[in-house]
Amino acid sequence: MSTCALSVTPGNAEAATGIARCAMPDGTHAYTNVACSRLGGRHVALSAEVQNRIRREQRREAELTGMSLPPAGLLAESQRGSRRPKGQGCATSPRELAVDLRASMAQGDVNRIAESFDWAGMRHRQAMRVMAQLTRLGRAALVDAEFFGSTPSAGDGTLQVLLEEAGRQKVADFDVRRHRGCYFLQHRWSA
Repeated sequence: MSTCALSVTPGNAEAATGIARCAMPDGTHAYTNVACSRLGGRHVALSAEVQNRIRREQRREAELTGMSLPPAGLLAESQRGSRRPKGQGCATSPRELAVDLRASMAQGDVNRIAESFDWAGMRHRQAMRVMAQLTRLGRAALVDAEFFGSTPSAGDGTLQVLLEEAGRQKVADFDVRRHRGCYFLQHRWSA
C-alpha cells in the first residue's frame, strides 16, 4: 500500500490553506501546520468546502487587520511548465520538487514524473506498481502544492498536492524525504 492517498474533494477548492488535517490513531482528527507524522497521525484531505472557508476567513482577517494574505501554496507564484533541464540536478527544496512534478505531469511524461520519486531499495515488483500509479497520476493536472514539515530545510515531511482530472479535484499526500540535499517523493509498501 502506497503512502500516496488520493481522495476526491467535491467542488472547486481554492489554493492551499496552510492547515493540515490529521487522522490520529485514537480516531480523532487534529488540525495543524506541520506534518501529521510529527503528531503520530496521517494526513487526510480537507474538503473543498473547508478549504474554501479557511481561505475566505484568511482573506477577511487580512482585510480587517491590514496584513497581507498568507501565501497560497508552493506553486502560487511559479510559472507553469518551468522545470529544470534534465542535467541540472535534483530538486533542492520542496518548492522545486512541486514545480518539477507539475511540469512533468503537464508534459505527460511518466519517466520525468518518476525522477521526483525515491527508488532506493525498491524491488522490481514494487517499482512496477509505482510506475503504474505514476502513469495514472500523469493524467491529472497539478493545481497547487503545500509542504508540511518542521521546516522546508529540515527535509522530511508531507507534500500535499491538489490535482484536477476530468473536472474533479483530488488531494494527494506524498511523503517527502531529503537525502544529500535532494528532495524526493516516497512510497512505502506493505509486504
